[in-house]
Amino acid sequence: MKKTLSVLLCITFILCLSGCTYNPPDGWTKKHHTYEEVLTFAKAIDPNATVSEEYNDTVDEYDWEFREWDAVINGVECHVASVSDWVWNDGFAAGEFVKTYYRIDTDYDYIIMQSILADNYSSWKVRDSIRAKYHHNTNTIFAELNLPEYKMLSEDELEQVWQTALEINKEYTKRAIERKAGFSIPSPGKYYNQGDDEYIIKNDSHAYIEEFTEEGKKAFLQEYKEDWALLESGLSIED
Repeated sequence: MKKTLSVLLCITFILCLSGCTYNPPDGWTKKHHTYEEVLTFAKAIDPNATVSEEYNDTVDEYDWEFREWDAVINGVECHVASVSDWVWNDGFAAGEFVKTYYRIDTDYDYIIMQSILADNYSSWKVRDSIRAKYHHNTNTIFAELNLPEYKMLSEDELEQVWQTALEINKEYTKRAIERKAGFSIPSPGKYYNQGDDEYIIKNDSHAYIEEFTEEGKKAFLQEYKEDWALLESGLSIED
């Protein structure tokens, strides 16, 4: 009986997979891209771009794969890369199964943001990871504010944070080729602790600036204040 059930489950699983269809975005491939393809990509951005023929393969802690070629685009030393990413299935049981494909990307915008911050805004940093360089889901380069002391900022300090974000975004937008700029400011966050079946508060979250309008400013300030109000919610606070 158990053997029969196992066979039926296997057949069902195979039928599910056979009913899946995958529709990756244009240019995504099942194998790493070739040198010729990444060179074409770079020259579409800058006709004078150069790309080294040698590449370096990296697999990060989450098993994302990166094949990077050294490049110079618009006079900036950077990389073009073939990057693994997920595509979820359509059709039967849509969104239940995933396949790995590869897309072409560049860390040009990441390098630009990193350079701007290093030159004039030392209190802001971009996350130092290869995944951050090529993150696709949000299509945003996030700069995080590093505070000398973890605390709730005053109204005047928040206004200064907002004005600085506007300045950085203005400079970044002039030079970026694709990704938007975003800014994260440390604040408490609410998390579900499955083991204890309860919500807890941790001091490891952020409030975000992503829209540089008056509406965006109001949304950021509201999020920031609501985050800090969590400390008065009566929920357990964990470091």
